[in-house]
Amino acid sequence: MLWQDSSFVGCLVLLFYTTLAPPAASAMMIYILTYVRLPAHTFIERYVTVGASSLLRSCTIEPECIVGQHSILMEGSLMETHSILEAGSVLPPGRRIPTGELWAGNPARFVRTLTHEETLEIPKLAVAINDLSTSHFSEFLPYSTAYLEVEKLKKSFGISI
Repeated sequence: MLWQDSSFVGCLVLLFYTTLAPPAASAMMIYILTYVRLPAHTFIERYVTVGASSLLRSCTIEPECIVGQHSILMEGSLMETHSILEAGSVLPPGRRIPTGELWAGNPARFVRTLTHEETLEIPKLAVAINDLSTSHFSEFLPYSTAYLEVEKLKKSFGISI
């Protein structure tokens, strides 16, 4: 676990080239769900929820944003504060989602402006996901033991290890 208030469930975060917001406050939350790929110079701020199987490629995500599952943010793209990118959307290189807007599609296009209530729910969603992942954290091993099963199968079939 990188920070006490962060959740990186089943995902590899390469901090050698990736900058995540420093834990300046105890309430800061960054959520990256399973199978998220983060290449060089990807900046993610606090209270950001990134859905499963998303690809964040050299982009910037400001505080309190939601990236839907299977979404792609290309090089130089920017999500401003209180913005949402729907699931399965592709944000092209250099494209910007302005504050308080919902975008969707491939390529992503403006859908509508978020209501005040929706913008207030974004950090609450991040906190709820953190609470859920914390309650199930003990179920995840820090490493996989699948290799032991493979060795047993190889031995049972007479294949040299």
